[in-house]
Amino acid sequence: MSADTLKAQDVHFSQFRETPVFLNPANTALDRDVRVILNYKDQWRSVASPYKTFGFSGEMAVAKKKNKNAYLGIGISVFSDKSGDSQMGITVGTLNISGIIKTGENSKIGLGIMGGFGQRSVSYGALRWEEQYQNGAYSSANSSYEPNGATSYTLPDAAAGIAWTYGKGEKYISANNGVRATIGFGAHHFGFQKYSFYKQTGEKLFSKYVGHANVEIGIANSNLIIVPGIMFTSQGPSKEIVAGSIFKYVLSENSKYTGNKKGSAIGIGFDYRFGDAAIATLMYEFSNFAAGVSYDFNLSKLKTVSSARGGFEISLRFVSPNPFNANANKSRI
Repeated sequence: MSADTLKAQDVHFSQFRETPVFLNPANTALDRDVRVILNYKDQWRSVASPYKTFGFSGEMAVAKKKNKNAYLGIGISVFSDKSGDSQMGITVGTLNISGIIKTGENSKIGLGIMGGFGQRSVSYGALRWEEQYQNGAYSSANSSYEPNGATSYTLPDAAAGIAWTYGKGEKYISANNGVRATIGFGAHHFGFQKYSFYKQTGEKLFSKYVGHANVEIGIANSNLIIVPGIMFTSQGPSKEIVAGSIFKYVLSENSKYTGNKKGSAIGIGFDYRFGDAAIATLMYEFSNFAAGVSYDFNLSKLKTVSSARGGFEISLRFVSPNPFNANANKSRI
């Protein structure tokens, strides 16, 4: 019998550019009037029962037409995660509110808060313990001698953050000189949640801090748009840095007057999660919609077992206004 120290952190998505509200509640309606995103991640199927994570977020600007210099953003977000043979899971739903102030002709700053509740659950039936093996044979009737824990419990959640965004220029192929940047910092959980299935323990979830930055740069008089980005998270002893870029190629632009022709672009992305994985992403954008598929190639010490297989991820997005419209970046301000 032996024991060791384990480190863990919140569920997370590799396509971090497609999870703005999960990173920071200040991103709520900061650079879009309407945005809806679906996320799904399937990982570690090569070494264990797959870990499956679902995410949904929806957000919109409120009263922006009445006062473009200051307005509110409101949204909801839900995620659900199931992992391992025990189907240990957590489902959290939150309400997100942001206050957004115009700080210049091309820039805004947002302050956001988030609050909600979650439920953790576990199924003990699929777990097998050493004490349940007698003479090499397993029987569920044998006692595991493990203490009885709850199968589920609820917990509150809260977060706050600040973010700044800048947008300028046009996005037509004839110009393609648009620039958009977003940088922010969010603090999650605040360390007050009980985080154990056993009532007698005082274990709590570590607070999590997230720093993020994205820049979208149009290469003038070309079809190319470069989207570098970085995300840093710190949660107790766990640290994570993901950095890289997506390279977009604009296939067609919106027709300026009739609206019959819709803008579209294809993107290829390469990110690196330091010390853990290389991430390849393929994206397609059409008018207000976008779809992304990515795969994590495991490069950590676990690669001897996983054979570098990590997991795949899918994202679906709807935004308004249409990002291919004239002066799309300025319209976000």
